[in-house]
Amino acid sequence: MSDQNTPEVAVDNPSADSFGDILSQFERGHSMKKVEGSREGTVVSVAADSVVLDVGLKTEGILPLAELRGKAVKLGDKLNVTVKGRDPEGYYQLTRGKISRHTDWAAFEKAFNEKATILGTVTGVVKGGLSVDVGVRAFMPASRSGVRDAAEMAMLVEQEIHCRITKLDVADEDIVVDRRVVLEEGERAAKGQRYSELKEGDVITGTVRSLTDYGAFVDVGGVDALLHVSDISWGRVNAPADVLTVGQQVEAKVLKLDAAKQRISVGLKQLQAQPWDSVPGKFKVGDRVRGTVTSSHSNPALRDSSTFPKCPGSRRSAPRLIS
Repeated sequence: MSDQNTPEVAVDNPSADSFGDILSQFERGHSMKKVEGSREGTVVSVAADSVVLDVGLKTEGILPLAELRGKAVKLGDKLNVTVKGRDPEGYYQLTRGKISRHTDWAAFEKAFNEKATILGTVTGVVKGGLSVDVGVRAFMPASRSGVRDAAEMAMLVEQEIHCRITKLDVADEDIVVDRRVVLEEGERAAKGQRYSELKEGDVITGTVRSLTDYGAFVDVGGVDALLHVSDISWGRVNAPADVLTVGQQVEAKVLKLDAAKQRISVGLKQLQAQPWDSVPGKFKVGDRVRGTVTSSHSNPALRDSSTFPKCPGSRRSAPRLIS
């Protein structure tokens, strides 16, 4: 039997249920926790320019001292404040005044028609998705939240998000919003910016994201670059996993870049000395050397000298052949 206290989460399209039905069902069985609005806070610390208050949420809030208009406060004092948003560090931004949220339906229609991005605060998990305060209550389907499961959805509660109106019914005051489309557009824009910053020949730092039989994919600042096994080392590499690990930081050279197809090829060995460059200083035609047979063919075998650098070559480029 399912737990009656746990909100039901589904990723199906909720178009069969109106937002009003979903919201009323939620409000009958759940007490929705409002983030924005007036609330009482307790002073927990006082800094040179601000006061930190416990406002009963997961994160504390910060009230600028200027809001107190010279009033002295101490630890434990109670203050009535209003949550108006969050700062970059995640703390709630507080004010002593009232925050009037925009409820101009003409503005919502304009944002809908222009596909503009708006701000909202996730207020709770409801059947099929999330309830979002955008000035009025809006519904966001689970599939358009930009998260993968119920646990991640729950973490969005009390968070300010960027979203887009995908359905608007002024008569029924019904708004459906989409966060995923905004995230995807932001990701594409960031990738495009990264591709525009790179050029062939650049030396960049990246993190090995995954390994395959033919090479590795390296995260080079939000975009994936292919490191082919033949570009890992001048010596023979049987498998990328023999020399690389997921999460490893590497320095590589951009070999090819196709911004239109969003493809990047990088190499490690191109930043290493080319072994054949040292050959003229170590050997001359007619030298006799000792070596180890590394492979055999129907034609003469390639021989590897103990004093000769291990480097790739063909039968034509080998310094010495034996029958």
